Amino acid sequence: MSCLWATSIDKFAKLFSMSKFLDKQIRSYSHGMKQKICIIAALIHNPRFWVLDEPLMGLDPQSMAEIKGYMLEHKKLGNSVFFSSHNIDMVEKLCDRVGIMHKGQLLEVIDVKKFAKTGKSLEEHFLNLTKD
Repeated sequence: MSCLWATSIDKFAKLFSMSKFLDKQIRSYSHGMKQKICIIAALIHNPRFWVLDEPLMGLDPQSMAEIKGYMLEHKKLGNSVFFSSHNIDMVEKLCDRVGIMHKGQLLEVIDVKKFAKTGKSLEEHFLNLTKD
C-alpha cells in the first residue's frame, strides 16, 4: 500500500470513527460500518465526482452526521457529490440542485435556492409531480 493511500485511509478512518476497527474482519462489521468502509474506499482516490446510492440508509444518527458533513466538505473543496435518496428533507438541506425522478424518468431539475424562494415544500412538490 502506498504511503499516500495509508495517509488517506487513516484520515477517513478517523473522520468516520473507524480507526479502532480497521484491523477487524469486515464480516464482523455492522451495516453502518460496512457503509463507511465503502465510502472510505471511494474517497481514498480523492475523486472529483462522488456518486452515492442511498448513502445514509440504515445508519445511526452519528454516522449520518459524519457522512453528511463530509459530503458538504467534499463539495466545498470544489468537487461534486451526486446521490440518490428518498429523504427529501435531507436532500433539500444538502443539495444545490435536485432531479426528481419517477418510474425511471427525469421529470424536473430544480435549483434548490430558487425553489426555496417560492415558499413551497419540496416534498409536496415531489408528491404532486409523481402521483399517478
